[in-house]
Amino acid sequence: MIKMKRWLSVILAGILCLLYGCGETSKPENSAAQYSMGFGCADIAVPQNSGFPLYIAGYHMGEEIAGVLDEQQVRAVWIDDGEASVVIIAVDCIGLSSSTVAQIREKLKEFCVATDCGSINVVSTHTHAGIDTLGLWGPVGIDGKNPDFMDALIDSAAKAAQDAYSDRCAGRLFYGKTETEGLQSDSRGPSVYDSNLYQLRFEPFDGKHNAIRVFSFAAHAESLRGANRMVSRDYPGAVCDIIAAETGDDAVYLPGAIGGLIMTPVLCKGYFDSEENLRVTARKIADAVLKTDGMRALEPKLSCARVEFETELDNTLFIYYKFLGILQNNTRRGISGEYMIESELNVLRFGELSLALIPGEIFPELVSGTGKTEDPEALCSIARRHGAEELIVVGLANDELGYIVAPSDYLLDDELPYFNEAAGDHYEETNSVGKGCAVKIAEVFEKALAMTE
Repeated sequence: MIKMKRWLSVILAGILCLLYGCGETSKPENSAAQYSMGFGCADIAVPQNSGFPLYIAGYHMGEEIAGVLDEQQVRAVWIDDGEASVVIIAVDCIGLSSSTVAQIREKLKEFCVATDCGSINVVSTHTHAGIDTLGLWGPVGIDGKNPDFMDALIDSAAKAAQDAYSDRCAGRLFYGKTETEGLQSDSRGPSVYDSNLYQLRFEPFDGKHNAIRVFSFAAHAESLRGANRMVSRDYPGAVCDIIAAETGDDAVYLPGAIGGLIMTPVLCKGYFDSEENLRVTARKIADAVLKTDGMRALEPKLSCARVEFETELDNTLFIYYKFLGILQNNTRRGISGEYMIESELNVLRFGELSLALIPGEIFPELVSGTGKTEDPEALCSIARRHGAEELIVVGLANDELGYIVAPSDYLLDDELPYFNEAAGDHYEETNSVGKGCAVKIAEVFEKALAMTE
């Protein structure tokens, strides 16, 4: 009987190797527990002659793309510590609703069973030069998503995740951060942003696989600015290209706390040239990634937690889009007739380091703290109370609830709330689900973080 079980294990291992690749997991003799990590990347093909328009997302409604500067991609990493495992999928796009994330997870359902993957997380890089993936940038009242492009995106996401598993190998994972200067601006007062660039770097034991960098920086990916109609990954993709060319390392970008609205300033000199501004911006951010020093090894101790939640959907414009079938998030009517929208928040924990995967564009002051009684406890304070001395906030993860605004600074237009912007620079409220979202995020973050202890 024991021999039969052993043969069944060998056969199952062989099947997994055939399906998803064997992956090199060797480690030096006498080494303790370690991380395994792998990288995968897939282009998202722009459909030709699909019969549906291709609208560019991020600025103006109803504007079709003029061409392709560089193709959108999906980059994925597999991470495990021998027990827990996670796949992080980073998609070059403006954002993805929970319904699209659910489709990607469904596509990977057999993969998760075969590999015993514990957590699939899909993050959008928030490029403002990508094809519409939320449906909000078609003509008024028209779904702007191209179904052929969405199918290609889902297929590419699945492929990148599978390739990341096949590429996995054993090694050490390091963490570090570096403070940047002159690379961010806040277009809405008070001027608050996180100037740190955070980085995880995986170094394989075998010397054959590429090292892998996962970096997070808090600025909207819109260095090409609003007049651009060329498809591009913007600086997230350009930085990854520079890192690969100069170091051979694979790289993945994750956005930080970009709400409020945090963006990169114009960095090219003289007359504004969008492509030159992209090159200069990417060069400066890549320099920050490459100069990060003093990185420390992380103990191989990974835990993952996912908490589903509901928050009130007050935005009448979003409700209108829901009725039109443009927004496809799950909603329901509450006891008092209010609309509730379903979402999720995930936490990944590497010992004293935690990654908060937030389903939207959170204001950075909600991470660092406002000091105002109307606002929830700062996420960094919650993290410290649970033993997570280092916190990386990742936005637009597994959903896009829009801007997550501090309640103390939440103001709506009296006559047409959510349709019109209130006086005094309150654009972000028109693209938020409601005032209560920030409090709910803090509550759910603490619950998820406690589950990882």
